[in-house]
Amino acid sequence: MEKTCTSCSTPLEFIGSEQFRVGGTTGGWKLLFGEWAELGEGMIELAVWTCPKCRKVEFYLPEK
Repeated sequence: MEKTCTSCSTPLEFIGSEQFRVGGTTGGWKLLFGEWAELGEGMIELAVWTCPKCRKVEFYLPEK
């Protein structure tokens, strides 16, 4: 199925999949606990698509 830009309806171009960090803590907790504050972090893989016309970037869950 072809994906189209949600802003200008131009067909999107697939540029690859990337791993993104999710969860964990921020702010003062990171200062107090350092690397221990990152124990709650996880990784999520997202497919990255771009619009060649308006340069918007859209993320989707990868197809299985």
